[in-house]
Amino acid sequence: MDAKPVVGFIGVGLMGWGMAKNAVEKGFPLRVIAHRKREAVEDLVRRGAQELGSAEELAEACDIVVLCVTGSPQVEDNVRRMMARAKPGFIVIDTSTAEPSSTVRLAEEMSAKQMQLIDAPLSRTPSHAWDGELTTYVGGPAAVVEQLRPLFETWASVVIPTEGAVGSAHTIKLANNLISIGYAAIWSEAYGMVERAGLKASVFHEVVTNSGMNCGNFQNYSKYVLENDNSAHKFALSNCYKDITYYTRLAAAHDGPTTVSSGVLETLRLGVNLGHGDRYLPEMIEIYRDIGGSKQKRPPR
Repeated sequence: MDAKPVVGFIGVGLMGWGMAKNAVEKGFPLRVIAHRKREAVEDLVRRGAQELGSAEELAEACDIVVLCVTGSPQVEDNVRRMMARAKPGFIVIDTSTAEPSSTVRLAEEMSAKQMQLIDAPLSRTPSHAWDGELTTYVGGPAAVVEQLRPLFETWASVVIPTEGAVGSAHTIKLANNLISIGYAAIWSEAYGMVERAGLKASVFHEVVTNSGMNCGNFQNYSKYVLENDNSAHKFALSNCYKDITYYTRLAAAHDGPTTVSSGVLETLRLGVNLGHGDRYLPEMIEIYRDIGGSKQKRPPR
């Protein structure tokens, strides 16, 4: 890119705030709209962004709009509202975790109007977003991905083209989330069983730490069990439930088995029904503490 395009942001929540902060600080003209997080918008305006009133206004004012919203229903609503007012050449970068089938449909609708949708979902945490150290994987035409790379690199230290069509990055994102959420379910069930057996979680932690299964995922997850620190991964269990639902639909569309993902999905469904939907991923153990009708008495950590 020679002259930097005007970039809009929809969704300046836990991840989007840091991403937008990095974009404006690294020289991209930034436009934002508020949803619930006034604090984020006011901070971005102080850094040089301009606040607009709607998605339609963003479409008129921007060359590129970045979406960082909950899921496909919100993506579809915003994209279709913007398409009504955007000009040919307009680009939407969807960094949300969305359903690939929806992404492909939207891309086709935009292409018919000489517009472009690129899927570029994210890995890592809000603190990495703030520091510009996310990982993003990007689906779509190679030339467009490279054209957008300077923007991606404002919030991501690792940019991985999927070498596939639009929708391929969302497919990989769902597979990646099955791994991260699935591991949390395994740690949760194991820690929960250890507690029910009257043993110390700290001893189990020491055993795994000194085994071949030790990894950063386990250590981050264990901070809640051992220290009541849920901040390692600020991702709500309700969103985990949404993501694994998307994954099982994707697998069904490809005639793929869901023997593992179905168990993870059932765990999350139970958790949401038990009122744990607003808890973060490291707190998944609370589902296992509740299953059976009452919380187990926790032994010393």
